Amino acid sequence: MAISYLQLDRVYPEDEVYVVNSGAALAFDTIVLSEGLGISYNTGTGVITFLEAGNYYIDWYVAPQFGLTTDGSNWAIQTSISNLEMIGSSHSKVTITTGFALIDAVANETARLVNVSDGAIALSMAVQVKAGLIVHTVGIAGYAP
Repeated sequence: MAISYLQLDRVYPEDEVYVVNSGAALAFDTIVLSEGLGISYNTGTGVITFLEAGNYYIDWYVAPQFGLTTDGSNWAIQTSISNLEMIGSSHSKVTITTGFALIDAVANETARLVNVSDGAIALSMAVQVKAGLIVHTVGIAGYAP
């Protein structure tokens, strides 16, 4: 497996509220960096595809403006084949929520960042980047992130 990495941001809309409903994936609209052939991303669906089997590390954050939830801001990396759900939570609906996951993926397994709160979350209009995600391969000889 070759070294691959991907950095994604959610930047737009700048002057409107972007809402992610409960159970929906957050779609990142900007591919900041992309290297290698092991990872692809669909900006329309918010789905990351691991094209090669191997270990991948995902680190993410979301900056909410407000939420129509009773359980704070809760987001999870969900995978398609291994059915992982790695949750990151904040007790507040208005503070940055962060999380990370280490995934042992099979070829063509997918992952997405999903709102697992009990209600919709609106992303912040006060910041330039509303959410970010980095995914990269790990465990390759001679490479240490």
